[in-house]
Amino acid sequence: MNIILAGFTSDVTESELRELLSHYAEIDEVEVMPGDLPDQTVAVLTIEASNAEAHWVARRLTGLYWHGHSLRAYVSLF
Repeated sequence: MNIILAGFTSDVTESELRELLSHYAEIDEVEVMPGDLPDQTVAVLTIEASNAEAHWVARRLTGLYWHGHSLRAYVSLF
């Protein structure tokens, strides 16, 4: 399953994201895609999980205050 994570700045590293996410799920792959503005950066997280487990992770991450920003997470249907 893929989870789209947004709400952090472009200076966040992949290792920082992996460390944060290790508390919620085992991450197979992290792809960081910078946006035009610093706060438009998103990450695509690939996890081994059922649909219900992916939604649980997304709910836990949404609203989490991290590095001075509030995160938003969405389960990708594709």
